[in-house]
Formats: sequence, C-alpha cells, structure tokens
Amino acid sequence: MKRILFVLLVSVLFSCKKDKKCNQDMAGIAGTYRITAVTYKASAGAPEQDYYTTVFTDACERDDQVTFGATGTYTFTDAGVKCVPPGDYTSTWSSTGSSMTIDGDPATIQSFNCSTLVITGTGFITAGDQIKLTFTRL
Repeated sequence: MKRILFVLLVSVLFSCKKDKKCNQDMAGIAGTYRITAVTYKASAGAPEQDYYTTVFTDACERDDQVTFGATGTYTFTDAGVKCVPPGDYTSTWSSTGSSMTIDGDPATIQSFNCSTLVITGTGFITAGDQIKLTFTRL
C-alpha cells in the first residue's frame, strides 16, 4: 500500500506543470521573434488596415528575425531567404511597464503572453496615426 501511495504522490508531483509567469520586463520579453502581422490606422476613428505587405514589400523580408536581448540589445537578422543587400542591423531597446522603446521610437505594449508580443506606435506616417506590430516568439 505504501508503494502505491508513493507512486501516486510522485506521479502527481511530476505531472503538475509550473505556471510560467509572463513579465513585460526586459527579461520576460527577451527572445527571438518574427513579425507576423502589421496593421495601420490613419486616425483613431479610421478602420484598421492590413499593412504587412506594405511594410515588408519583398518576400525575403517576411522571414526575418528580431531578437530582443535581455541587456537592451535589439538585433534584426535577415534570416531564411536573404535579401540583396541583407537587412541585418543591431540597435537598442528597453521596456518598463507597458512602455517599450525600439531604436529610440516609443511604443506601447498592448499584450504579451510569453509567445506573442503586440505593440503599437503612433506617428508612423502622419500625426495621430497608429501602427500595430505582432511579434511571434520562435
């Protein structure tokens, strides 16, 4: 009987997954992503438009990777099909609360669930517009 109880206890302990906490801080967001969606609104009342192929006009840009380093380094890598010339570059980023800065541009974190990061920024083309980027963790 003790053996059965021990086996049951061990099974329960090892089958329970610990919840991963998704923090919007730099350590929680750090990782490699692909931009999987881009939408644009010309003004607050305007309808949202799919802008993915407008921003990424060449197919070689659509498989690129973005790496947010935990220490504030941001790397854009021309992954997969290489563009000519490749679009690799490194810059900086930071995150505090629901605010994020990439390449010196401010953004707001709309949501983050450890696998998908959605941010919005304003003033992309004109004052009062909004762009929304969806990053999917690889």
